[in-house]
Amino acid sequence: MATLPQKAKLLRGLLTREIAYTGPFYVTVDITQRCNLQCVGCIYHSPYSDSFLKGDSSILDIPLHLVEKLCKELKAVNSNTLIIQGAGEPLLHPDFLALVTGVKAAGFNIVLLTNGTLLEKKLIQTFIDVKLDLLKVSLWAVSPEQYRQNYPGTNPNNFQQVIDGIKLVTRLKAERKSKLPSVVLHFPINRNNFQDIDAMADLALKTGCNGLSFAPMYSANKILDSYLLSLEEEKWLRGALIRMRERLHSLSLSHNIDENLLRYELGKEVWKKLPCYTPWYHARIRMDGTVLPCGRCDLIMGDLNKNRFNEIWNGSVFRAFRRKIFENNGLDSIREHCDCSFCCFVGDNDHAHRFFKWFLPFLRHSKRVRST
Repeated sequence: MATLPQKAKLLRGLLTREIAYTGPFYVTVDITQRCNLQCVGCIYHSPYSDSFLKGDSSILDIPLHLVEKLCKELKAVNSNTLIIQGAGEPLLHPDFLALVTGVKAAGFNIVLLTNGTLLEKKLIQTFIDVKLDLLKVSLWAVSPEQYRQNYPGTNPNNFQQVIDGIKLVTRLKAERKSKLPSVVLHFPINRNNFQDIDAMADLALKTGCNGLSFAPMYSANKILDSYLLSLEEEKWLRGALIRMRERLHSLSLSHNIDENLLRYELGKEVWKKLPCYTPWYHARIRMDGTVLPCGRCDLIMGDLNKNRFNEIWNGSVFRAFRRKIFENNGLDSIREHCDCSFCCFVGDNDHAHRFFKWFLPFLRHSKRVRST
């Protein structure tokens, strides 16, 4: 998602330990906290965990004027990709079609995450018309029975509704001779479904998806720990993913298997094994306009209702946060605010670290010199 000049500016910023010389490569926007499901591992709506919502919880939906403001200010710092999701289901935003149309008209690439239950003809036709870039449908199950297990208290008939919705996207794209939106079927992995990796690939083929993605389930509290894989189960899963990688390559389906292998390898205490560079290339916007480094950190960097994005992005709070996590054990010292277990940014952080690690000895040496 980043150009070579952006990557060079990222490296330059990392050398300062605190400044970002380029805007975020991609920005995640939570557009609503409304939801029609209770996914078992959701940090916002699972019946087994407390809500992770921070900021003003009375604001259900991000206002259109705030999205318009954000788009203008992100263009000013050369950011071009928005990941639209929600602390809920984004399609439930009352002005969703106007929001997506406006963001595309502003020249952004859009990745849309949805649970797939609300996909219908008019909506899909709009996606095709505005050339939505990527439609990512999250599904925790490969059957109605598994759906019942992973969506407690939810009608298992939703499973077939999601499948039919994805098939409709595929059919309408074919009728319109459109390659967009690219459709990816996304499976969070837990103890209920980890043995069904092959069935997940079969489902992606059956529905005409362009790719398949996976993610380890995150446990927000001990109640959900029973859904996590044991070390032996993780070992089995890694082997299954490696075998699946070859199959997906042969079928020309995109995937994120390498990233997930790394996530399982690093495990829960990822901050002890890989530096975090996320606040140099990503920001998350909440419904009330507050800005966070990522979705697993509740430290507020600023408020779009009070400041422009570029003022927040290199403001004193964001810069102090970057300095903090750059320190040895920096993330460990703020664990009550940042939960990095099975971090979803490890792929990008690992990529950045492959280059930046060669500069770390010089930074540490210069720091020692300044302290003497």
